[in-house]
Amino acid sequence: MVKLKVIFFISVFGLSFLFAQRTSDIQSKKQELNKIRQEIEQLDKKLKETLSKEKQNLEIIDEYDKQLKLLNSLIKKLEEEENKLNNEIKIRENDLRIAEKELSELRNEYEKSIVNLYKYGRINPLELLLTSKSVNQALLRYKYLEKFTEDRKHRIELINRKALQVQTERENLLTILNEKEKLKQEKTVEENQLKDKLTEKRNYVGLLRKNKEALVRDLERKKESAKKIAEIIDQLIEKQRKEEIAARQREIERRKQQQKIAEQKRTQSKSNVDQKQPEFSIKQKDEQPISQSEYDDMFEQIPQFTSFSRMKGNLPWPVNGRIVNRFGEQRNPYLNTVTLNFGIDIATPFGSPVRAIADGRVSIVHWLPGYGNIVIITHSEGYRTVYAYLSEVNVSEGQIVKRGDVIATSGESLSGEMVHLEIWKEREKQNPEHWLANR
Repeated sequence: MVKLKVIFFISVFGLSFLFAQRTSDIQSKKQELNKIRQEIEQLDKKLKETLSKEKQNLEIIDEYDKQLKLLNSLIKKLEEEENKLNNEIKIRENDLRIAEKELSELRNEYEKSIVNLYKYGRINPLELLLTSKSVNQALLRYKYLEKFTEDRKHRIELINRKALQVQTERENLLTILNEKEKLKQEKTVEENQLKDKLTEKRNYVGLLRKNKEALVRDLERKKESAKKIAEIIDQLIEKQRKEEIAARQREIERRKQQQKIAEQKRTQSKSNVDQKQPEFSIKQKDEQPISQSEYDDMFEQIPQFTSFSRMKGNLPWPVNGRIVNRFGEQRNPYLNTVTLNFGIDIATPFGSPVRAIADGRVSIVHWLPGYGNIVIITHSEGYRTVYAYLSEVNVSEGQIVKRGDVIATSGESLSGEMVHLEIWKEREKQNPEHWLANR
């Protein structure tokens, strides 16, 4: 009985604590979501003001992109909250079933004790005391009756408390179910807003495609963004180099500490031996250094992915499509311009799944004028791939991806619906056509 009471109090306290913690988390999430909504509203206001003044402005595409990015972020956060609520609902439903089962068992146990009392103990308590053969027997019977009455009282209290717990569980579950329904409605509203903004942006891009001045300016923006990608690649290389140096230094310090401890143990061991057996001297075997290859393996900054260089000519295409802009110099007869393409552009329907062409780790998720959303993945042997013209990104920085994983959906530029792909070996640009499998 005491054990049951302890379990009950612990469970009630735990529920209260968890409920209070969840309430605090909900408030924090609401503030975060409201902040994103305020940013979206401010961008929408700015966008409407710009549209009322200028009808042919590339910056308007940027404003649309920023809004779309925030809306996607908001929807993902709402989805995360919905998944959390689904998991919590499962837990609450299970807790409720357990509590209802325990309540039923307590009631059944109490009913059995009452039935047994009436079946085998119909004697009046006073009569039971008066029929005692001795004072000691009367005292024993009195203590028994007192304990029996106290036990029955405790059982009734425990049943009432368990019933209260069941009621609390039901109310909490109902609260969470209502929260989930409200969350679904919010997500539906945001998804509809996302669709509307995406349609607006695509209509505006279609309008700018007819404007020669906008096309020329878009090429200039892409040149600047191409330089920015090269800078980002350079920063990633430098960051990795510093991380490797720091990791090596940490490992050297760790080994020094190990050697110091080992030396102390050897000194202590020699001292003990000298005291016990002075006639013998023991030579301690020195710790063997590891090989250079083993040493280098300790500082690998990415998991041991499949060799990138060995897949040359056999890499899968990121999307199903055809190349419309090749690697290197590209002449545009309509605009009478020559541009340098650091990768290739693959025409594919808007919203197509974009897949990682090799195992790696997502290093950068960014946005650049002219290129829109970009993803940079670091692979083995210092290789990196760049994906641009993405309408929606499905991965986050630091995430491990496998060959063939969907990392985004395809978008468009003023040149059409496409995906841009670059391959880098350290700071050296590669022609993706030499790496992708033949079709």
